Amino acid sequence: MAGIGAALLALASAASAQPTHSAGYAWDEPEWRFTHHDRPVKVVLLAGSIGAFRNRPYGVLIHNSCANAEVRNLSQVGAGAPQLYSRFQHEVIENPNVPRGARGLELWLLFGGGLNSVGAVTRTNFAMNRLFVMAHHHGIRVAALTLTPWGDSGEDDERWRDGRALHALRSTRRVVDYVLGRSSPTDALGPFASRRPRGVAASAPWTAAERPDVAIDLYDAPALRDAAATPWTIEDAQRRIERDSRWRTETASLSQAARDARLAEDARFLADAPRHFLRAEFRSFDHIHPNREGHQAMFDTMCPRLPASWGCRCP
Repeated sequence: MAGIGAALLALASAASAQPTHSAGYAWDEPEWRFTHHDRPVKVVLLAGSIGAFRNRPYGVLIHNSCANAEVRNLSQVGAGAPQLYSRFQHEVIENPNVPRGARGLELWLLFGGGLNSVGAVTRTNFAMNRLFVMAHHHGIRVAALTLTPWGDSGEDDERWRDGRALHALRSTRRVVDYVLGRSSPTDALGPFASRRPRGVAASAPWTAAERPDVAIDLYDAPALRDAAATPWTIEDAQRRIERDSRWRTETASLSQAARDARLAEDARFLADAPRHFLRAEFRSFDHIHPNREGHQAMFDTMCPRLPASWGCRCP
């Protein structure tokens, strides 16, 4: 999704400096520190372009609505899950100013990334797996958001034209399912399952360290996804899939009967795609990045599910 990052980078370059309402945030400061001593819950927000949005993003809403929580935003435009893993290691774990283990303080990671690398689904899940393990190893609790709804076959030929939509939808679902704990380690991590924490077999159940302490589903949130959209017809979905060279290659070795069964199954899955796109009124400059109202809807969805210790006042 390099194009997504580039587009938002251009937008961010034209934006004004950090707004006054974003108190408690740090932008690209490797020696940052928490400064609100009256807030005992310290939250590091780590996401890609959506988290880096400047016009009252959900991170600012959390900071302003959760009396006990001080939020520091380390989100990075264009960063996928592997890049966010490295950023967390450098900016948090290697930052001597982060008060890990301080008496009377809770330290949390609020993770909302992965969309910029969703095309490499097992690599994305493995980066998140390593990130969660690293955070827990250093006494940091984890609240993780799923990917948000996204997609539009009319304006995104790169990812959603014809059968490409099938791969985009499936990859998104696999990342969502990992965050929510609905997939097995081998399904979520694929070839990376053998690189789970030392002493953990590839097929063993998830350990607590590999899972977020709090998982919040934004992908299927009624407030965000266009659940009322008209599904594609099965016939249209089949035509889209059959035009996809990748799908034809993957099914070339199947018998005609097996191929027909696979086509029917995939078409049923793909036909529902429009109902998992971001609602039109919440889109900013494209179908991926929520606008100001979309961020408010994200906050309204996640707020009741945030830890009670954060002291959030929810709508």
